[in-house]
Order: sequence, then C-alpha cells, then structure tokens
Amino acid sequence: MNQSVSSAKIAATPSRDDTKNPIDMVVFSGGNNIAVVGLAKNSGKTVALNAIIKRAQAVGMRIGVASSGRDGEKLDAVTRLPKPRIEVQRGALVATAEKLAMSASASLEPLIKTKHVTVLGRLIIYRVNSPGAIEIASGNKASVVKSVTELMRHLGAELIVIDGAAGRRFSSAPSLADATILSTGAVVAPTLEGVVSRTAQVVEILTSPQWSDPHRQRFDPESLTNQDVVIISSGAMGNHVEELKVKSVLVSAAEIIRQLPGPGSTIILGGALPGNLMRDLAANRKARGSTVVVGDATRILATHRDLSLFKSRGGRIRVFHKIHLQAITTCPVAPDGRMFDAETLLDAVAKAIKHIPVVDVVAGKTRNLPGYHETTGDETEGGGVA
Repeated sequence: MNQSVSSAKIAATPSRDDTKNPIDMVVFSGGNNIAVVGLAKNSGKTVALNAIIKRAQAVGMRIGVASSGRDGEKLDAVTRLPKPRIEVQRGALVATAEKLAMSASASLEPLIKTKHVTVLGRLIIYRVNSPGAIEIASGNKASVVKSVTELMRHLGAELIVIDGAAGRRFSSAPSLADATILSTGAVVAPTLEGVVSRTAQVVEILTSPQWSDPHRQRFDPESLTNQDVVIISSGAMGNHVEELKVKSVLVSAAEIIRQLPGPGSTIILGGALPGNLMRDLAANRKARGSTVVVGDATRILATHRDLSLFKSRGGRIRVFHKIHLQAITTCPVAPDGRMFDAETLLDAVAKAIKHIPVVDVVAGKTRNLPGYHETTGDETEGGGVA
C-alpha cells in the first residue's frame, strides 16, 4: 500500500495548496480503493465522489464505482429531498443492482453477474458504454463490497471509488479501502462550532493509532472471532496471556473485567468495542492504564464521550490496522436552508484538524497543504448536498 497524502509533511496551520486541482491529491495518491464516507446524510459526499470520478476519468484512469448502501438517486430514499446524481463517462465499471441499472441514463453493458442478490435484484458489474447518470447499490456487507471490488479490479479498474453509506462505517475499513475521504458540513450540527466539534471527534476515532506493542506479532487479527477476548498482563513471572470466549462483548463486560489482574493490562477484542465496556473499564481501578485493541477503527462503537472518559483514566485505544484518512471535504449548505460561509467553515475545520488536508470541492479551495497558492474554483463542478 502506498503512503497516503495525509501522512506527508503538513503545514502546522491552515494554508493554501499549490495543486492545480484540489482533488488531485486524492486521485494521484497511489491508492487503489478510495472510500468516500459522509459524516451524515447530505454532507456533500456525492459531490466529492463525482469530483474524484470526473478527475480520474479526465486523465485516462479506468474507474470502478461501488457502494455500501445506495446512492445516485434523484430523490433521497429517506428524506425525499433532491440529490446530485452520480455521473460516469464511457469505460467506467459500475457495480449495482439490476433494477437500478434499468433506470440509468448512461448506457450499461453487463459484464459479470455476481452471486449476490439484493432486494433490488442481483448485483451485476457493468461497463459504461455512453456517459450519463447512474444509481448504485453494491451490498450492505463488507464481504459483498470486497467481492465486487475484487471483480472490478480483475476487469481492469485502476482506481475504485467506494461510496460509503451513512451509518455504515465499514466502507472505510482497511480491508476494503487503502484511503478514506470524510465529508462533513452544515447538516452535521446547527452551529459552526458544533460541526467542527463533531467532525474533530469522528476524526479522532477514525485515526486511532496502530498497536505497536512487541506482542503484536503473536496475533493474527483475521483469526479472531467476535467472541474472542485476549488479556495480556505483566507480572513478576513475566507476561501472562489469558484467552476468553464470550457470548458477546456487549453483554460480557463484567466477565472481562473480572479477568483483569490489575492496572496496565492489554485487552484485545476480536469484535467491536461497545460503549458499556468503555464506561465499565473507566469506572474500575483494575482497568486503569489499560490498552484496548480492536481490528480497526470501524469496530469502535463507543461514543467519543465514553472514549474520552476511559482515556482520562490513563486508558489507550489502539488498532491492528490503521485507517488512512486522506482528506476531509466540507459542505456549507444544509437541506433545511441553513448556510455557513464556505471559507469560514473550511478554515474552522482545518484549524481544528491540522494534520489532515481539508477541501471545499465546489469552491476548489484547500487547507492544510504545503504551499500558498489558492485554486480558483473553476476546476470542479457540482452543487447541492449529498
């Protein structure tokens, strides 16, 4: 996997970039699969998705498009509000359901009928023979999305863009995507301060540090099931490893804490990290200074408040596989008509999250990149929220 742009040397304060097109840092990052995830519905995800697709196809890349939910419809399936369409050019590969393919304005040629069937019909991988709008739905399970992206790779896709449906964080899992774009905007909270705070909280969780303990080499996270819990503790006789099988971490917090020999233990979870375990660990002296390890940040279901309480007692959260959050996009407009000043929102998010590039796709402006040349905004198209 190539190093993401977000890990490059970034300016310490918001700055203007010197790239001709702000979306280039995503398209030319070297990533194979890029997930575009919305912090909430109507946070600008589809606009960002379209910008990546358009730029990649403009420079001759063969694009694949998949989704962990449903996107590209004229009206949002939940809110019934108008949405931007997903636009593709000739040669793109698309994984979508049969019924949705029938309503596309783009001409689609079926290439592979997959084994996966949804309520909208069988998932089929199509080639776009003439440009137009499409609606995509590629499955609501990580295993299904992984399967269709691998098929598109086999068919020659050079860059696959995964549309991350709201509420399905698995889209950004390192097993699916080697880079993630997070879209935030006015819809996230009623105030600018609320948008910035909520965005920073999610970024803190998504960028949880990788576990670098010497014990790391002993464990294959792929072999751990949702019922597996491993506790590592140090004592006078050396390290002790306790392996547990629980019904689920959600209902077994008390059992896990009973097995802790004292402060400073490492707790490895094969499944998800729920909020009740965080709260119970934070409240128990035996768990002070403990480290909780999960597969990746998409497994962290605890709230930022619960995590902060645990960390305030000396706790640490670590992951086997780190998510590469490459950029954040901002959308100043909410569906209810609220609107922030675009540049004020861009600057506020960039100031709060200094280590990650922040992009206003519509205005063509970026922050937190080296250089001082501000792009003019005429390189990308798109409007509305998604």
